[in-house]
Amino acid sequence: MFSRLVRNLAALLGLFQALIAHWAWTVMLARKSPGAWLWLGVALALAVANAAIVPVLQRARRGEGRLRRAARLYMETGVGTLIVGLSVLASWAVYALIGGPALLLGAPAAIVAGVFRATSTLFVASVAAQALWGFTFGQRRVEVTTTRVPLPKLHADLTGLRIVQISDLHIGNRLEAERLDAMIERIDATRPDVVVLTGDIFDFDPRHLDDGARRLARLRARYGVYAILGNHDHYVGTELVVAALGRHAPGIRLLRDELVRLPVAEPLYLAGVEDPGGRWFERGLEVAAIDALADQRPADGPVVLLVHQPEMFHHAARRGFPLVLAGHTHGGQIALPVGRRGINLARVMTPLTRGAYQSESSLLYVNRGLGVGGPAVRIHCNREIAVLELEPA
Repeated sequence: MFSRLVRNLAALLGLFQALIAHWAWTVMLARKSPGAWLWLGVALALAVANAAIVPVLQRARRGEGRLRRAARLYMETGVGTLIVGLSVLASWAVYALIGGPALLLGAPAAIVAGVFRATSTLFVASVAAQALWGFTFGQRRVEVTTTRVPLPKLHADLTGLRIVQISDLHIGNRLEAERLDAMIERIDATRPDVVVLTGDIFDFDPRHLDDGARRLARLRARYGVYAILGNHDHYVGTELVVAALGRHAPGIRLLRDELVRLPVAEPLYLAGVEDPGGRWFERGLEVAAIDALADQRPADGPVVLLVHQPEMFHHAARRGFPLVLAGHTHGGQIALPVGRRGINLARVMTPLTRGAYQSESSLLYVNRGLGVGGPAVRIHCNREIAVLELEPA
């Protein structure tokens, strides 16, 4: 099913390539179109070519050398093409809504065409520039966010305790060793009391497990470093990930449907739910794990719940967990700066895409992640180190 989806997206990419070429020829360059049949033939040829080549490049992306670099360049160029292609479609839609009626009302065709050409070119160029920024400087930006979290039952002596949440590093997918080291230094600079990793520590390639785990071993926090596994950790190989962390980063406590008390003076607990991984359709697995942890929940202090996918928040809130930390969405990676959270790609999966959400007496925080899924692009969606400062509710 996944391979068919990839081929369909590749075919769509071919259609978008033809669409952009047609727009550049007829609008930006103001040349006469050679005819619909020619463009249709070009579109079909590009769709077939992309659908044929993408399985080869998909396999090459896991390899080494020039072919791997070519595969990654193709993927990133493809995403950029889809972004620019959507902007071309949007400009044509605006023309149909405004330019068409203007012509019917008697506006001079030359003026309508000139205005459309100028505005469409400016709009598409600005979108292309933002995409270029996202693939270069934008995807390298790391933002430290700070959120005050009122927590019921938290003892006053724990006021100001800092939980630093990181998520979705995807080590092995465009996260170079030097950049990971720099991120760990940024995390250390926040003076964390507790560090938590909410899944997708590694990506598909198991060759990066040992080196990645060695570097993660440098994470330091006053009361410990804790982690859960995400779906991509299972794709690498669950036990391979567990073994690598055990060998090289024994200081990271992996919570696999477990609840632990933090080594602080007053009661405060962490619980972690393991993502079902490839069995993503079996949502009942996580629900059952949350229920089991809720039944173990002590009465003398609050429990902070770690989950990978934010969709588990509503059930966790019903079971009385006051604070839930999640990742998985990457904040969408590509967002339009509209409203407080922006309109981002993660909304296809869930309305819980980034930042804080309240449900009665429970709070969810969705981390935008430190890595990327697929191509290394972030537009209006910086990588995130989230600092959560606790205070009594």
